[in-house]
Amino acid sequence: MILSEAAVVESGAAPVTPDTIAASLLPPVRHPVEVLYEEAVAAAGRGDWPAYLSAVELALVAAPGHPALERRRAEALAQLGQLDEAAAVLRGLAGWGVKFKLEDNELLAPLRSRADWAGIVAAAAASLEPAGAMTTTFTVPRDDLVPEGLAWDPRRDVFYVSSVAQRKIVRVDRAGAAVDFITDGRYGYLAGLGLAVDAVRDRLWAVSVAAAEDSARAGQSAVHVFDLATGVLAWSWTSRAEDAFGFNDVCVLPDGGAVVSASDRGLVLRFAPDGGAPVALTPPGAVPAANGMCLAPDGAHLYVSAWGLGIMRVGLADGVVGPASVPGAGFTTVGVDGLYIVDGGLVAVQNYGGLDRVARFSVRGDGLIDGCSVLVARQHSFVDPTTGAPARDGFHFIANSYVTPFFERKDKAVVTGFGKSSVMRVEMGR
Repeated sequence: MILSEAAVVESGAAPVTPDTIAASLLPPVRHPVEVLYEEAVAAAGRGDWPAYLSAVELALVAAPGHPALERRRAEALAQLGQLDEAAAVLRGLAGWGVKFKLEDNELLAPLRSRADWAGIVAAAAASLEPAGAMTTTFTVPRDDLVPEGLAWDPRRDVFYVSSVAQRKIVRVDRAGAAVDFITDGRYGYLAGLGLAVDAVRDRLWAVSVAAAEDSARAGQSAVHVFDLATGVLAWSWTSRAEDAFGFNDVCVLPDGGAVVSASDRGLVLRFAPDGGAPVALTPPGAVPAANGMCLAPDGAHLYVSAWGLGIMRVGLADGVVGPASVPGAGFTTVGVDGLYIVDGGLVAVQNYGGLDRVARFSVRGDGLIDGCSVLVARQHSFVDPTTGAPARDGFHFIANSYVTPFFERKDKAVVTGFGKSSVMRVEMGR
């Protein structure tokens, strides 16, 4: 699910012990990066450039590879007269594929007379061009699904697609033939978001949230677990409206349970295989705007997207949260919607600030992300790429979900007029 770009917070959470659901209802904690970001903005407002630089650099320790913070570091350096250093930051940032207004940024004005300025601006513009190649897996033969979640069933070689607008799950085969797996609102299913197949137990996990048109259930989120062979509901759990959970994505664990990201609360919840209320794996606010997740190769950690901040590592045993990228990362993991482990690396769908891409992140032996390669980016057919599904023939992802126009529509009663959506395929590489 695409979230607001205003989320600039970070988890520097102290070690915690998993607690009951009650712990997750506490007010979210403000994080060091959120505080430091505000300190930086205040320092810039009063022209205190040493304080501006200090706050930004401290924030980058906890949020390596954050493009907005890197840009602000260049601004501070430029205002301090450290022009070579400022230019070096911008040269590195220019290739990230993130939209920046460099030419009319007055804090970067000291750099405009440099011989390399035009090259930096040109490189930043060039990084926004389409990249990579993809092929069509299928186009869903139904209008106005506004799909957000995608999962692949290896036993049957079919895909499951969740519908935000129609509150259903659709099963689609390789030929593009679609049938309803569950119909509109059945079992209390709401606006459909994350999906995950448990191939070992032949189950489908699905999360959903109350959309604007579900006013009678405002504030609720739900988890459903289905038997894939029969389509029968195994169990479900729905939050109370007053708890205001914003469930987003789901990741199946080896024990048959799962973790669910709750974006509005900035936390990760853990569900047992056979139902019941979840427990809080992290404190509220520990993973701001929590989104896509996957299990790390070591089986002891999760990779979790804090959408506006970057990918984090979360300990499954203790809930400890920390940044997942190496210090001084020369790439960005912000804006990750769907996140998947593939052959010991990560494949992510990013939809932040012009990125609109599928990227592969390499992972070191210690679990930190140390590299990035772009598989496909900014194609003309893209309209809010959201999530994907690794399969035996490549990585498949929703290229045009129409999620943003759906959620931003003025008349919330309108759930049509968005068109058909396509699932595309890219080679995953190594």
